Amino acid sequence: MALLAYLPHVIYSTALTSLAIHHLAQRKALEADRAHVAAQLSILEDLRTRLIHAVNNQAASPRAEGADLDPREIERLWRLARSHDVWRARAEAAAREEVAGASGESAAHGEGIGWKEVLFGKRFDTKRSEELDRRDLERVRKEVEEAN
Repeated sequence: MALLAYLPHVIYSTALTSLAIHHLAQRKALEADRAHVAAQLSILEDLRTRLIHAVNNQAASPRAEGADLDPREIERLWRLARSHDVWRARAEAAAREEVAGASGESAAHGEGIGWKEVLFGKRFDTKRSEELDRRDLERVRKEVEEAN
């Protein structure tokens, strides 16, 4: 009987803990997005400055070559800036979720999580883990063979 008296408190504390962890995860994701956007802006501003400097040098002395304007470096910076594109990554993730939602699968693993798994945990599937280990080992072997 004493356990029933504490049941609401256990449920409330579990709910509050869950909300707090979710809020923390959202805050960390937002901080990471801000850092990616700041990095992208920094890269693009540096690229803009270099291009303006090269154009001004070209206008001042048309015969001088733009030593600061290396096409490979510009392409590298452009690819680096595109790799930090948070908005494009979000759009791609949303598109993947829509496709997974339309097919009735979970976007993460292609399987749903039931309440039984939530409360009692997932059963350990040795066959599946051995298959995944074997696939990982084969992939590593191929990468090593390609590297040599």
